[in-house]
Amino acid sequence: MAFICVDVLSFFFLFLSSVYSCSQPSCIFALNNSVSKIPAIYAFGDSYIDSGNNKFIDGATATFNYLPYGIDFQGGRPTGRTTNGRTVVDFIAESAGLPFPPPVKSLSKDQLKSTLTGINYGSSSSGIRRMPPHTAQIFVKVLSLKEQIKLFEQTTKSLKGQFETSESFALHLSNSLFFFHTGTNDLSVYWELDEENRFPNVEKYIRYLSKEFKKKLEKIYGLGARKFVVNNVSPFGCHPVYLHSKPHSTSCLEDKNRRAVLFNDLLSDILTVLEKSLKGTTFILCDLYKLFEDVHALPETYGFRNVVDSCCIDVAGNQTRECAPGRAPCADRTTHAYFDPFHPSESMHKLWFQRCFKDIK
Repeated sequence: MAFICVDVLSFFFLFLSSVYSCSQPSCIFALNNSVSKIPAIYAFGDSYIDSGNNKFIDGATATFNYLPYGIDFQGGRPTGRTTNGRTVVDFIAESAGLPFPPPVKSLSKDQLKSTLTGINYGSSSSGIRRMPPHTAQIFVKVLSLKEQIKLFEQTTKSLKGQFETSESFALHLSNSLFFFHTGTNDLSVYWELDEENRFPNVEKYIRYLSKEFKKKLEKIYGLGARKFVVNNVSPFGCHPVYLHSKPHSTSCLEDKNRRAVLFNDLLSDILTVLEKSLKGTTFILCDLYKLFEDVHALPETYGFRNVVDSCCIDVAGNQTRECAPGRAPCADRTTHAYFDPFHPSESMHKLWFQRCFKDIK
């Protein structure tokens, strides 16, 4: 398996012959055949990349639309992002010279027809699967990955009229970046509250989950996507929420991390199969697990002083809930890997971008 960092302005016009995994601290982009702007970024997934969709969903509880969330975003503006500032998707957009992809639920019908530079479909607390019953009692309503892809399908119907020919529209989509971060909720809260009682063992559940994800990637390919960046699942057993609420004899909760490892192993295989079977596709596998693993092992190497605590004060006061509204977070947010007990800080999002894409000055 080759390891490669990707220049977002060059990569997407390259037709590569294998799935590339980016996990090394220092990667060199060696394929400089073409330098052109990607026309659009379409982002799918969960709270790591949600830019505010949930605040437009009636009944949704995971909205994060209050300070201190967003304290470092455009002068201190909460948007629904689950961090203090920008997300990895925002950093990609800045690097590509594009506006931040707006949340799809914020757009009117006219705006859907005219937004040509990408859209964010991410929804906090969502997963590959539809949210199961006990979890739904907590979060009420989210956009599952299936619903996000359905919204993208509606987007394609709205956008077609902006292009002179169907061929030019297909070219727009084939040159665009499709970014995915999903699976963490399926492997954590969905499993622990619901699915553990429905499946005989976690291995069978994860095999089922990976097959469902494969089907959804095939679906979005059928809608025109060709250039994919797929993130694997980070070691969520290292999240502050678990470190502060569960007994553990190791640095992280390894039983939880094992679920991520099992899923990630299958994901790598699935992407290899898909790139061989889906004509004209390129898949980049971003090894988010390795990134978090590296940061936890050598935090100061990456500029962090704290990788076990939330920067903000949570509503329960014990690092197990979302940030308390209006409470000032830690002063030096740049050295915290986590902003709240579940989600990375802007500094971690930036490192994520730099690890998986060549940083363009």
